[in-house]
Amino acid sequence: MLARVCETVCKERGVPVASRAGERTAAHVLRLFMNGLSGENELLDAERNWARRSDLAFEKAAVSYDDTREAA
Repeated sequence: MLARVCETVCKERGVPVASRAGERTAAHVLRLFMNGLSGENELLDAERNWARRSDLAFEKAAVSYDDTREAA
């Protein structure tokens, strides 16, 4: 069931399961399960919400290029 949840979320996000992002998804799904979320739909909803918040936080992150240098 946990593998199905990971595969579903990765497919929805266009992320290969065998990638670093896929590994993070799997680790988070396992953490949710160990914290008491045991239903497949419950895990899917929680993972989707977590992924959405992560995306929003990334989009709102301030970016500064002041310390960057030209490539050689």
